This record gives sequence, C-alpha cells and structure tokens, in this order.
Amino acid sequence: MNDAPDIAVTVIGGYLGAGKTTLVNHILRTADQRIAVLVNDFGDINIDEDLIASQDGDTISLSNGCICCSLVDGFSSALETVRGIEPRPERLVIESSGVADPATVSAYGHGPGLTLDATIVVVDAEMIRKKANDVYVGDTIIGQLRSADIVVMNKIDLVSDQDGQLTEDWLRERCPDAVIIGAANGVVDPALLFGVVDTKAPGSGPHNHKQHSDEHTNHQHADSLFESWSWSSSKPLSRLAVEQLMQTMPDEVVRAKGLLLLDDEPERIMTLQRVGRRWTLHPFGSRGHDDQNRLVVIGFHGAISGDWLKEKLL
Repeated sequence: MNDAPDIAVTVIGGYLGAGKTTLVNHILRTADQRIAVLVNDFGDINIDEDLIASQDGDTISLSNGCICCSLVDGFSSALETVRGIEPRPERLVIESSGVADPATVSAYGHGPGLTLDATIVVVDAEMIRKKANDVYVGDTIIGQLRSADIVVMNKIDLVSDQDGQLTEDWLRERCPDAVIIGAANGVVDPALLFGVVDTKAPGSGPHNHKQHSDEHTNHQHADSLFESWSWSSSKPLSRLAVEQLMQTMPDEVVRAKGLLLLDDEPERIMTLQRVGRRWTLHPFGSRGHDDQNRLVVIGFHGAISGDWLKEKLL
C-alpha cells in the first residue's frame, strides 16, 4: 500500500461578491499546512506582498510553503501541476467562479491522489435572501446552497442580530444538512473548515492540543462560540461503536476528524472525517506499532461532553 495520504480538497463557492476571495486570503495568511490554491486570476486574490517568495508563469510560491496556481489552462492542467509539487501539498483549495455550481467543481476532488473534504459556500448575510429571489440569479444561488457542506454566512457585521438570525433560519431551511458559520471579513478558524488531523506528530489535533491515552480534554476554541474535545487511546475501537457515535452526534457538532484503529482492520489506520451530517471512514495507511486512536470533535459550546464522547467509544 502507498502510505502517502491523498491531498485533501476543499472547494469554496458562492455568488459574486459574497467574500470567497477574502476567505481564501485569510486561509493563506493563517495556513499551518502546505496548501495549493487554484484560482482563476492571481489579481483577484491580491496576495500580500510579504507572503510571495517567487513567481514562475502561472504559479506563485509563498513564503509559508503554500502555492497558488492559475486555472488559465484549465482544471486538468492545474491538477497535474499540483500533483507534481514537491514537497507534496497537504490540501488543495479550489475557488470556483461566482456563477459556477460548486458540486461540479467538487467532482474533481474524487480524482487520483485526491480526496474531497468539504464544499464550502460563502454567502453575503446582508444580500443572500434578496438575491435568492431574483428572477435571473435566484436559481443559481439556491443550487449553490444545495451543494454546501458548510455555509459561511459572511458580512454578519453588516446586519442586525435579528436580521442575522432570520437569515440563518432561512439558510437552515434550504440546506438543513450543512453547518452554518457566521463570519466578518471572511475570518473563520481553519479548524472549522478543514477536516485533516495533523499526522506529523503523535497526539496532535488541529490546534496541537495535548491528548492523553484513554482520557479526554476539553478546550475553548479560538472562536468563543466553539469548543473542541480531544480524545485518544491505544486500544482498537469497534467499528459499530464508531458508526453509532457518528449517527448520534448532535447537529451542534461542526466537525469531527480523527485517525482510528479498528478491531476489524488490524493492518490499517483509518481516517474519519465528519462535516455537518456527512461522514466518511476510509483507509489512511499501514498501522505502525505505536499508533493510537486520535479524535478531535469541534462544536458549539455544550454540544457534547468529554464524558459522553468517552462513553460512546469505550
């Protein structure tokens, strides 16, 4: 088995002016992974000059290890470029055009060496309901929402609390399985958007929270609305217990991500990803002697408890 993990793919869509490019810029500035970004035009994302290490034609290398590739020659050519990058990117972020169906773009996330993580749709909290009723663009906007695993309700600083709640309720009716995250100026903690557990160091999660065998830890998330719960153990888990955990997770859980040892897969490490209500469990690589279960759950305050998580898994 090839132990090199697939490149995780995140698709960012949403109608014109919602703030997709602002979110991409925030991701590039705060990245702690090697990220490749596919964009239509470098000029659109206005990369901070102090981040740019070099530019070679349709590729810009950033000082933090990230790289931006232009889609000028199409998706197939850009994906080949990304696959050939050394060192290998851990994540590919694709910004789709404002009128594109993100589901069509997300199909590229199932290509060789790639794994689709999540489809994110950015909406303008102030304008989304009005635009969705527009005779010309309404169908496009509703179609984009239907493809979303995560909806970033951007520009919440421009609306009142009451209007913000009305818009959130409106979104929940149209994409009930998606996670909805409020944001201003595209500022969202990447841990809420990305589903990859740091595999470079044992016991590390999306914020390098220290984890202890057969214990749980409870941390306040960087965003005051969220908490994260981390859990690890050395004993292989029952697949049925993992499936039941995923089925009973409350809607207030935003993400779950982990590397797991299952008792019916003695030679493999399995990767668990959950976003909204969608979850997957796939082989990650060969199991080593010292490998452990490592699970991180992120949700709204009080969504679960550490004791509840431990009870479900043991």
